[in-house]
Amino acid sequence: MSPRGSDRLLALKIGQTERLARTITAEDVAAFARLSGDHNALHVDDEFAARTEFGQRVVHGFLHASLLSTLVGMKLPGRGALYVSQSIEFTRPVFIGDTVEACATVEAIDPDTRLVTLRTEIARSDLDCVMRGTATVKVLRLTEPEEEKERPAAPKDTSRLLDGRIALVTGASRGIGRAVARLFGQHGAKVWINYNKSRIAAETLAREIQDDGGSCRAVHADVTRKEDVARMMDEVVAEGDLDILVNNAGPKILSAPFSRLAWSDLSAAYDQIVGSAFCVTQAALPALKRRRGKIIMILSSAALGRTAHNWLPYVAAKGALLAMSKNLAQELGPDEVSVNIISPSMVETDLVANVPDRMREMAVARTPLRRLARPEDVAGAALMLASPYASFITGENLLVTGGEHMI
Repeated sequence: MSPRGSDRLLALKIGQTERLARTITAEDVAAFARLSGDHNALHVDDEFAARTEFGQRVVHGFLHASLLSTLVGMKLPGRGALYVSQSIEFTRPVFIGDTVEACATVEAIDPDTRLVTLRTEIARSDLDCVMRGTATVKVLRLTEPEEEKERPAAPKDTSRLLDGRIALVTGASRGIGRAVARLFGQHGAKVWINYNKSRIAAETLAREIQDDGGSCRAVHADVTRKEDVARMMDEVVAEGDLDILVNNAGPKILSAPFSRLAWSDLSAAYDQIVGSAFCVTQAALPALKRRRGKIIMILSSAALGRTAHNWLPYVAAKGALLAMSKNLAQELGPDEVSVNIISPSMVETDLVANVPDRMREMAVARTPLRRLARPEDVAGAALMLASPYASFITGENLLVTGGEHMI
């Protein structure tokens, strides 16, 4: 697979055009006035409008301009489009009952910034232009479920390595956490899917695991909040203790040079990365000691060796988590609780969605296996460390980098 996968940006072409038509009704005008608070009599009062030079009510300019939002979000570029800017020149009024057609044409595509420039125009059915301008739209990089379906299916291991085990995976609604939860469920573990804001994604994953014959529950908690974590652990332990903890939750990566950073940027990263792992591990420890359990920390190779450029808050926090994990491995060893670390290279998830394509291509070029890591690659490593085959492994940092990093 190329570093960009089946990227929507690659499907766009200069000159590509999409159109969308709509007839403006009195109900549209009334609804827009309610939503916007713009009750200008020219738009909403027939008697007032009749005394103007137009002789009838004029449609709010931004009502028909909103067709461009629909056109951009649903057709061009479509899913994964973020409006950045729009210049507008209103050239003629629009009246209730008019049919208007919005048109957008691709004029420029910048693959590095993922910005697309569109020439935009709205015309009446009589071909009179009523609005023209230029839009700038960013095509967000998405980790598409369809991409996963296109990959060759990994062979299903029927050995069920985690039968009878109970696992908690933090940040499990998407990306690496999602892949770990699914694989653990396939291997017989009862999986607790922790989420914070993505309830629908977590519940969808839970249904998928159950449909595959697995056992799981979604559990809400902001893992940076001690009271949330305590409530989550009470819920987990009430249904049968805990054997495996995967600390995966983490924030999006802040990319900036040192001169533009504030200490609050670093402290926020520490709270979200180290603080969350500290909080959850401490709350889970009594149960893990009772079950002689396993702790798996998801780090990043970006924090190792020559660390990732301009990712200081992220790599500093991940570096601290590495040190904390090794220290815990020493302390908890006598209790027969293992602590291991997984450090993947760049993984195709939404956490790195803003990484420019040229950086992705550079990463692929220096990786012997010639691709970026996938969430399933990390999940496989987590399964190995959670399985009985890793009973005499602790304090280790398993690199999942396709050979990009070698020791």
